[in-house]
Amino acid sequence: MSASSSPFDPNVRFDDLVALTRPRSVMIVGASSKPGTLGHTTVVNVLEHSDFDGEVHLVNPKGGELFGKPLHASVDAVPVQGIDVALLLVPAESAVATLRACADKGVRYVIVFTGGFAELGEAGRTVEAEMLALAQRSGMRLYGPNCAGMTMLAPRLGLTFSTEFRNDGRTGKLSRIGLVTQGGGLGRSLMQGNERGVCFSRWFSTGNELDLDSADFINWLAHDPGTDLICTVMEGIRSGPRFIAAAAAARRAGKPLIALKIGRSDFGKKAAQSHTASLAGEDAVNDAVFSQYGVIRVEDLDELLDVASLISRVGVRSLRNICVYSSSGGAGVLSADKVGEAGLSMAVLADETVAEMARHAPVYAALTNPVDLTTKALTDPDLARRCLAPLFADPGVDAVLYPITSNYSASTEGLVRNMLAVAQGGAKAFVPVWMSSRRGPAHDLLIQEGFAPVYSLRNAMQALKRVSAYAEQAADEVQDAPPAGLPAAAPAVPLPCNEAQAKALLAQYGVRAPRESQAATAEAAAAAARAIGFPVALKLVADGVLHKSEIGGVQLRLRDEAEVRQAFASILANAARHQVPAAAIRGVLVSEMVVDGVEMLVGLHRDEVFGPVLSVGAGGVWVEVEADVTRCHLPASRKQIGRALDQTRIARRLASHRGLPARDRAALVDAVQRIAALFTALGDGVQSLEVNPLVVLDEGRGVVALDAVIE
Repeated sequence: MSASSSPFDPNVRFDDLVALTRPRSVMIVGASSKPGTLGHTTVVNVLEHSDFDGEVHLVNPKGGELFGKPLHASVDAVPVQGIDVALLLVPAESAVATLRACADKGVRYVIVFTGGFAELGEAGRTVEAEMLALAQRSGMRLYGPNCAGMTMLAPRLGLTFSTEFRNDGRTGKLSRIGLVTQGGGLGRSLMQGNERGVCFSRWFSTGNELDLDSADFINWLAHDPGTDLICTVMEGIRSGPRFIAAAAAARRAGKPLIALKIGRSDFGKKAAQSHTASLAGEDAVNDAVFSQYGVIRVEDLDELLDVASLISRVGVRSLRNICVYSSSGGAGVLSADKVGEAGLSMAVLADETVAEMARHAPVYAALTNPVDLTTKALTDPDLARRCLAPLFADPGVDAVLYPITSNYSASTEGLVRNMLAVAQGGAKAFVPVWMSSRRGPAHDLLIQEGFAPVYSLRNAMQALKRVSAYAEQAADEVQDAPPAGLPAAAPAVPLPCNEAQAKALLAQYGVRAPRESQAATAEAAAAAARAIGFPVALKLVADGVLHKSEIGGVQLRLRDEAEVRQAFASILANAARHQVPAAAIRGVLVSEMVVDGVEMLVGLHRDEVFGPVLSVGAGGVWVEVEADVTRCHLPASRKQIGRALDQTRIARRLASHRGLPARDRAALVDAVQRIAALFTALGDGVQSLEVNPLVVLDEGRGVVALDAVIE
């Protein structure tokens, strides 16, 4: 069993999983001769519903025989060593002893179906820790526990207890789509998407992910020649670096990764903890990571199926210019509304396209976009073929959307058949939307011919939007060289760190502060203010005090020495009233007032899943109210930082507007890189670093850090 490291992060390593995905021997522990039990169904899945010609060994303490194979009384009694995969259907209290026997037998992979471990609390986590330690000592790998196993449909191999495996892939056209889900129920729901024309060819249900996790299987699918597209449903991300490495592998392989991350709300996070003992993670960080590494995030199962179906059929391309083609005027208008709401465009049809349709359409048909052939299309199904062909030839059309409002049995079937005759050979994306609650032959025909219908206009637009955004996003570029002039050695940081110390560190990394001076007495503060020039600001300098304004530790726009002395006394009195220890107080910082510029926030923190994360957006005292912040995982290039910045509303204020000068955006991005470099150099001992506000001055004048906090 070999392992490979990720070129994205050399510290992340993945097994090749060959013995798991293409085993030559399987042992089923807990095999049962009683129909209807999980142990019996699992045996049936391997022996009768799989195309598996390797060795199968069955274990049941009662002994006997099943399907002509002996039931061995124990794992020890199995007469061979080095079994590729063992399937465990044993009670949780027997899991450790059974795993120990598997390790002695030289089993390479163990799929633990059993639940009742970490998802139940501390006692279960203790058992899981023992299981993992045992596996690591022996070199055996664990899949699960609390999982539904593995389903492969090309060729067929069902290492699962599911009674539905026998039906998987039996209807519809099998797609080259891989699926990774932590839970079994949602995964099974998606596998039954074959009834609507979306057929997954591989499914890994990973459960509690004690050892192997979703990233292992995403990475495997990224390298699998039988997979073109990867979908995943994740309750939690166990290891951020592993997930990023797997996502990067999929991106390099040209295989879109579609993710449904559940556990977004506080309620959902609690449910995820109780279900698979996963860490749900801060959802805004998940969003940032998905966007940065090219993961298509969807909101629910329907959207996942719709996006997967669209990509598997038309590939990755921009589909923003939509032509709506219908036999219902109302459906056409409603479709146009949804196109606009999604931020897509109604395609402008070429004159020759309209002229060609006019040769066949009734004079009262609407031949601009949306195209409405009226009910004539139902009474003359061939009309669809004659008028659809020029739309598919129009260079200004990316996708043709057809809302099917009603099922008129044979008429609708004839209409769809003629449409498919054009769509199957066309270069455009064809998106049928089945709007009727009544299915029928036309609906089934779409599925049979590989055109899985979408079931609402809103869902159709969302799928088109997701695919277009993915196609338009450039692949991750090589990381930039670090900014010039950074210190060669990491700085030493006394903790707790006050504002003056934090700004001194920023200065070492090329981020300047305003003209300022630290003063221990009122007279020294007045003298410093006189030297700097009025107006000035006074701020408390005290170790461990992170939010000075909240305790009255900041005084602004002081116009003369008297106001400075009064402010000094007020600040120290406020500090005493809020019980700031006298030993922690270092005086005040006297600073020039910077009154012109755009106030930004640049913050960094260590996310417990993904590690260093950058936040950038609107700053100042209204930062919580504005809530205009976006995030980016580190390391990040200038282009990635700029792309993140563009997601904020305040980014628009950096450009020139109505005679106002443009702000120094380039200096802002440079400062963000320098602040991120400082945070990285400080190491794990620092949890967060925040510069707020970082004032962006006019273009060419740079930026100024007015305040900084290191925690």
